[in-house]
Amino acid sequence: MWDESRRLAALQGYGIVDAAVGGDFADFVAIASDICNTPIAEINLIDQVRHWTLTGIDYGDRELPLDRSICAQTIRQNDLFVIPDLSADDRFRANPLVVGEPKLRFYAGAVLETPARQRLGTLCVLDREPRPEGLSERQGFTLKALARQIVTQFELRRATRDISDGNAARDRLQASLNEKDALLKEVHHRVKNNLQLISSLLNLQASRIVDPATASLFVDSRNRVRSMALVHENLYRAGSFAGIAIKAHILSLCSHLRRAYGASGIEIVADSDDITLDLDRAISCGLIINELVSNAFKHAFVGATSGLIEVSFCRQASGLCKLTVADNGVGMVGRVDIVDAMSLGLQLVRDLVEQLGGQIAIERDSGTRCVVSFRDAERTVA
Repeated sequence: MWDESRRLAALQGYGIVDAAVGGDFADFVAIASDICNTPIAEINLIDQVRHWTLTGIDYGDRELPLDRSICAQTIRQNDLFVIPDLSADDRFRANPLVVGEPKLRFYAGAVLETPARQRLGTLCVLDREPRPEGLSERQGFTLKALARQIVTQFELRRATRDISDGNAARDRLQASLNEKDALLKEVHHRVKNNLQLISSLLNLQASRIVDPATASLFVDSRNRVRSMALVHENLYRAGSFAGIAIKAHILSLCSHLRRAYGASGIEIVADSDDITLDLDRAISCGLIINELVSNAFKHAFVGATSGLIEVSFCRQASGLCKLTVADNGVGMVGRVDIVDAMSLGLQLVRDLVEQLGGQIAIERDSGTRCVVSFRDAERTVA
């Protein structure tokens, strides 16, 4: 069924009409003219209101109204359209191109049909003399083959254009992503600096407090702020904002805590699988580590000259992530109920575990061992 709107959309999609690309198709009309032994050959496209000549040999007006276009009727034919003598054909004898200059007589046209069977126009040959014999079988075959090749060139041009447009869009997207990354990097840098400033202020304030218990609260707050600042610092240094490499983050956090508490003889060993976590999970895990390691430094080795704190993070094949903080100190006294915890540190750990959608288990055998389990860690780093 003929669908003019779809045909016009297909023609428009090639971007050929009114484009200065005729030179790319000159060889087709030259071959058609030579094979068919005609002085005139044209590639014509039929749009909504006109016949437009893409290129041709000895052609007249580049544009014609549809009522003067022979090709406008050709595109409705199912095969090669041959008129041996236009002046003897009732459909065309009154056409100004037949009655007046260039006094056309012979016409043969092959339809330019897309793979989707939309008819765009014609490749046609014309003569000023009648040709009762029309075209030979070989000439007709060649004219139709050339028409198919012209459409193939249309397809290639469109594909090339689409690739170029896609590359341009990709470049624009990349520029936008680069701009976003630069902005994110600056944001993380500023957040890190602001958090470090807060940490320094807390440290300064703690140094001026005489009461040890009050000063300890300031130190705890400073370490919590520093734990969050480390996440933003690691993001800034990595230059990638897809996630936090948790191994590097744990190592830097444990190193900071070791320096902060300066406990002689107390060693801290950290290890982790090479996985990434999103920003929120990384901050939560960092704060949990900060609280549990700080608690071990302060309470597990009272009066001891040596001790060991171990921090590990792993992801099982099932997708379950396990964060473990263990020490070989004196262990927590009595039963510890994380739900009803009284200390701010353990309350914070409880709330953070809930944010992770996880669970925490505390064991008190030869020290204290806390295991936080949760799912949905990010992909493994390659």
